[in-house]
Amino acid sequence: MENGRLDNRELHILEEFKQGRLELFYRHVYPGLLLFAVRHAGEVHDFLAEDCVQDAVFSAWQRRENFDSLPALKSFCYTSIRNSIVSLDRKQRAKERYVSQLEDEVVFNNSVIDQETQLLLHNAIQALPVKEREIFEMCYVEGLKNMEVAERLGVSESTVKKVKAKALDFLKDRLDPALFLFFFSCKNI
Repeated sequence: MENGRLDNRELHILEEFKQGRLELFYRHVYPGLLLFAVRHAGEVHDFLAEDCVQDAVFSAWQRRENFDSLPALKSFCYTSIRNSIVSLDRKQRAKERYVSQLEDEVVFNNSVIDQETQLLLHNAIQALPVKEREIFEMCYVEGLKNMEVAERLGVSESTVKKVKAKALDFLKDRLDPALFLFFFSCKNI
């Protein structure tokens, strides 16, 4: 007898669904569909689980005349939900691959740019006259203060300042203005 009641209830839910009255469907079938979607969506897509269920229900409703039993309707919904989640996963993986490729490309491009700019700076420094290069390297490469450079070379601090200023003028003329500012904007000149 119970099996007959279950069949009648299922038949009633299906008939109501086919007539566009979804209250019984949402009360008896929807919670199971939602639970299925949440479990299969995983943490990455759990917030989209309800959207997947809604899409499946709408798609089933559009084909409502094709269903001859509630199990067939449920099966269609479960399959639609699973397919939606698989599609979301594929899109997510494709997006991650694309972002990863972009990041790799940016890292490579930045590396090439860094190498090129360092080469430009190196070449410009190497073109400095010997005395100016020596003081420039002591100040900017070794990080020594003007007074320390003066003591090491046995010259006055004002001489170090003048030679350093002359070296910077030379480099300013040799390097692109933006590149010069980039290299020396953080240094105390």
